Amino acid sequence: MKLSYWEQFSKKLQAKIDHFTCVGYFAAAEAESKQMRLVTGREGNLCLYWLIDETDGVIADAKFQAIGPIALLAAAEIACELCLRKNYDQASRLSAELIDRHVRERKDIPAFPKECAPFLNQVLTAIDQAVHQCVDIPYSAQYDQTPLEDLDLDALPNGIEGWETLPPDKKMQIVESVVDKEIRPYIELDAGGIQILDIRDTGEVRISYQGSCTTCHSSTGSTLSAIQQILKARVHPSLTVVPEL
Repeated sequence: MKLSYWEQFSKKLQAKIDHFTCVGYFAAAEAESKQMRLVTGREGNLCLYWLIDETDGVIADAKFQAIGPIALLAAAEIACELCLRKNYDQASRLSAELIDRHVRERKDIPAFPKECAPFLNQVLTAIDQAVHQCVDIPYSAQYDQTPLEDLDLDALPNGIEGWETLPPDKKMQIVESVVDKEIRPYIELDAGGIQILDIRDTGEVRISYQGSCTTCHSSTGSTLSAIQQILKARVHPSLTVVPEL
């Protein structure tokens, strides 16, 4: 017997559906009273509403209206949450993978079944429509907040048994895999990048930043701390991360 969408959703996704917070819309008068630009992104039976701060391109508030399967509403809800307090350039980099990862319980099990891919893509198309209405607004290439800060780091499991006895190439492979799946996508949302340079016997992981990360103050603060916490949880608690600046 084939499971329903609901039965295939992750528990975190089910909880999100039970407590939608972004359903609604903004009227032009409300945007004007808040001195914001009202932007709408429409795709089929979905409409996204953004209130944009025209001084820096930041999405001050986000809502949606939609008629359709619950998976579409859920994807729109998550997208609104992820876009909130990001600028429209960051929002343009949102992907179906990031929407799904935001409500996964396990890193290797999708929160949405594969049949829901069209609904996630519908949300991304609506975002693209909204972004095109913002291109005349200036935005800062240096962001105050990285999406890594939004991760539930306390929910990550403890690291890999026998880590200390693994050969160097295997250690590099494991760290690269974690970075590629759980760190790079979020940093790329901020137009940044990260490269693993070396893993030393002391547990020191040396990295270099790329793109906007090279000039962002959080690359040596909150972003660095989040990267280190993820590697400690996923790989081994002895690891420390040191950036080459």
